[in-house]
Amino acid sequence: MNAEISRFIAHARSKGMDHATIRVLLLSAGWKEKDVAQALTAETLDLPVPMPPESGGARDAFFHLLAFASLVTTFVSLIILFFTYINRLFPDAALQNPAYLPNDADFSTIRWSMAAVIVGYPLFFFVTRFLIGEMQRHREKAVSGVRRWLTYLTLFVTALALMGDFITLLFTFLQGELSIRFILKVFVIFALAGMTFLYYFLSIRQIPSSASSS
Repeated sequence: MNAEISRFIAHARSKGMDHATIRVLLLSAGWKEKDVAQALTAETLDLPVPMPPESGGARDAFFHLLAFASLVTTFVSLIILFFTYINRLFPDAALQNPAYLPNDADFSTIRWSMAAVIVGYPLFFFVTRFLIGEMQRHREKAVSGVRRWLTYLTLFVTALALMGDFITLLFTFLQGELSIRFILKVFVIFALAGMTFLYYFLSIRQIPSSASSS
C-alpha cells in the first residue's frame, strides 16, 4: 500500500470527507483504482482483502504445457510404432529384396517409440489427473485462459490430422491405389486423432464438479 495515499486519506478523514469523495479525488489525481481500493480498505479494516486463487498464471501454464507436450510425444510415438509394425506385417511388394528387409534401424525405431510411450503416457495421465483435481477444488481454473487456449490448440491440431487423413484416403481411393497396408495406417491416425479430439472436445464443454461445493 502506498504511504502517500494513506496520509492523504487520514488527512481527508480529519477534514470530514466521506469515502466516496476521497475515492473520487484520488482517482481524478491519477491514482489507480486498485491502489485506492487497497488503501481505503486498509484504513477501515484490520483484515486484508483475500486474494482469489491463481487461475491462469505461470504455474497453470507449466502443467498444461507439460500435459500437451507429453500428449504430443505419446501421439507421435504411437503413430511411428504402429506404422513400423504395419510395414513389417504387410511389406511393400515392390521392396521385396534383401536390401529392404527389416534391419537394425527398424528395431531402433521401435525401441525409441516404445520408450517415448512408456515415459510420455504415464506423465500425461498423472498431470491430467492433477489438473482435474485442481479444477475440482478451484472451479475458476476450468475456465482459465491458459487451459482454454491449449485445449483449443489441441483440438485444432487433431482436426488438421483428421482432415489430412481423410484427404489422403480420398486421393488414394481416386488413384485406385488402396491397399491393406495403407488402410491400416489411415485407421491408426483416424483412431488416435479422433479419440484425442473427442476427449478434449468434451472436456472443454464440461466444468468438473467441485468436491467441496454445496
